[in-house]
Amino acid sequence: MSKKELTKRYALFLLSVLINGFGIAVITFAHVGTTPISSSNYVLSLHCGLTLGQFTFLFNVLLIISQYLMLNKQERKEQIWNIILQVPITVPFCLAIDLGMTVLHSLLPTDLAYIFNLCLLLSGTCILAFGITLAVIADVSMVSGEYFVKIVAQKTHKEFGVIKTIFDVSLVILAVILSLIFTGFTQIEGVREGTVIGALCVGPLVRVFLPRLKWISIYLKDKNSVPDQTPTANFCNVITIAREYGCGGRIIGKMIAQKLGYEFYDTNLIELIAKESGFSEQTVSKNEEMDSALLYEMIMQDYTVPLNKSMSRQDMLYVASSKVIRNIASKHNCVIVGRCADYILKDNPNCYNVFLFADTDKKLDFCLKEYHEAHDVAFEKMQQIDKRRAEHYLHYTGKNIKDPHNYQLCVDVGTLGLNNSCDLICDLAKTKLNPSKSV
Repeated sequence: MSKKELTKRYALFLLSVLINGFGIAVITFAHVGTTPISSSNYVLSLHCGLTLGQFTFLFNVLLIISQYLMLNKQERKEQIWNIILQVPITVPFCLAIDLGMTVLHSLLPTDLAYIFNLCLLLSGTCILAFGITLAVIADVSMVSGEYFVKIVAQKTHKEFGVIKTIFDVSLVILAVILSLIFTGFTQIEGVREGTVIGALCVGPLVRVFLPRLKWISIYLKDKNSVPDQTPTANFCNVITIAREYGCGGRIIGKMIAQKLGYEFYDTNLIELIAKESGFSEQTVSKNEEMDSALLYEMIMQDYTVPLNKSMSRQDMLYVASSKVIRNIASKHNCVIVGRCADYILKDNPNCYNVFLFADTDKKLDFCLKEYHEAHDVAFEKMQQIDKRRAEHYLHYTGKNIKDPHNYQLCVDVGTLGLNNSCDLICDLAKTKLNPSKSV
């Protein structure tokens, strides 16, 4: 990474820190509860003479010291700069909180109607999520709270989301205890419905913002730097298949592989991904079903860092899956079904991307005959799985899975049928793929 690009990334990260500080100020000023990580600091600021920003600074310094103490000698050498950089990051963050609170107090009355307080809360939550999204795109550092949770998760070998939840809940409980003590057990301050709303909404909002703001990465790159390029000779022929549920993607994929003499990868990728990620095959298989409850995803997903630094299971499995797919695509000709393979292999010039679709009635007929599912079950399953696939694809690629611009060929399986679809894909793929890479 060039100095010019690094400077841009740090500038963007500094901007994100300032936005995050202001977002916390807006949420706090709404008087319906503040963020979990700020709740104890806010209660202390109400009774101990220092501002919210000042207590936040002291709290972050405590987290930074704790991080250092948790690491062994070798880890301290490897991560010392990540720890040191948190200090200059904390200063503008805390100043932005106090400046935001000052500005809001000068512009708005403190006794707003409840509906306006809720609007402020939602606005602050969106601002905070936007700031976190910019920090993820910058990809140069982390704020103290998130880095502390990451180290604890690494040390305890627990899911990032589990440790984050325990951390947040502990701070909220501490805020409740402190407020009861300071008020003579008459009221609870700083912890209200806004605390829960903020905790549950920031992550999903980052998930919404991130794919739509990835274009910022283009302006961060140094146009004069020489990109890493892998010789075309290292790429094998790959046909990727994205599909709607009920189009027979797995069946067509196998037929294509047999006809062309290619390797076929679908559920057999599970074992390879398990080995790469360190998770069990059962864990990988369950994740690939994409049937996690919405609440679980909102809590467990690590939205605060880039994918390659994430501690969440979903992100770690996607990174592992990407490594496996790139590895097999570099070794032999193959057909890969799903798993965002078209995006993962976007730099492969010998990759032919196909999307399979059909009208609803044809897909339902296929499910009834092939999967022996009842009409209502098949229809509901078709809607749910297509929705989950689309959300997964959007989250990790920033694109619409049904956008024809993502593919070289879109095939109406309902009209052509399985055999004709296979023949069409094979014939067109052979004319597009590098003949020298054919088996």
